[in-house]
Amino acid sequence: MDDVNQGDFFLTINTYHDAKRQVEAVKQLAQQNVDGIVVMTGQITNEMTTVLQQVSVPVVVQGQPSRHFETVNVDNQHAGELLVPLIANVKPTDVLLLGVDPTSDYNVGQTRFNAIIQALDNNMQRLYTTFDRTETAEIMRNYLETHSSPKYIIAATDTIALGALAALQEQHIAVPANTKIVAFDNTPAAEIVTPGLSTVSFDYFALGQWLYHRLKDLSQAEPVLTDPLLRGELVRRSSW
Repeated sequence: MDDVNQGDFFLTINTYHDAKRQVEAVKQLAQQNVDGIVVMTGQITNEMTTVLQQVSVPVVVQGQPSRHFETVNVDNQHAGELLVPLIANVKPTDVLLLGVDPTSDYNVGQTRFNAIIQALDNNMQRLYTTFDRTETAEIMRNYLETHSSPKYIIAATDTIALGALAALQEQHIAVPANTKIVAFDNTPAAEIVTPGLSTVSFDYFALGQWLYHRLKDLSQAEPVLTDPLLRGELVRRSSW
């Protein structure tokens, strides 16, 4: 957003994935007479929708689809479709979907997995965790105490995948020889970790540019409800 900034001043409020904090943040921004609001969130609750509809400035939502507001998102459905060829010849019971509860983030927790679930007839294992790498590692450790290591792990984010990788390596489970891992986002850590993490890459720099342009467009014209989706590409590394 800074790269395409046309002289605006950005005020950032971190709400730590807390829906109530997000609502309060929007209220605070509205009171400060900002020119527009970008909401980057895992969920648009009914309360959030009501508060945003009362705001008199342009609003753009990133992270979730919306019937009420302009949105700019990565194409999570297409990202999942990119992974389907990787599982074409595997047994569904050998696959572990490792992600967050869809009620906390539907796009990351469900949409990214939709194509995979459809391809494997929903017969794979599923384990919920958080966006925190350390917590994911602990959840994976507990899982391995009562389950054999899955042959394939599809993680909702790179950070989640790295937590799982740490737990597997502690148990001397070789990746990719015994367990293959693939994820989404292509964060810098995905390239430098050993083994390198296969992941779907999104151009988040371009996404930020889109967000700013969309917000500026809304301040100059009548809004047209559309949902531009930024597609990703699969980056193959040695974890799969």
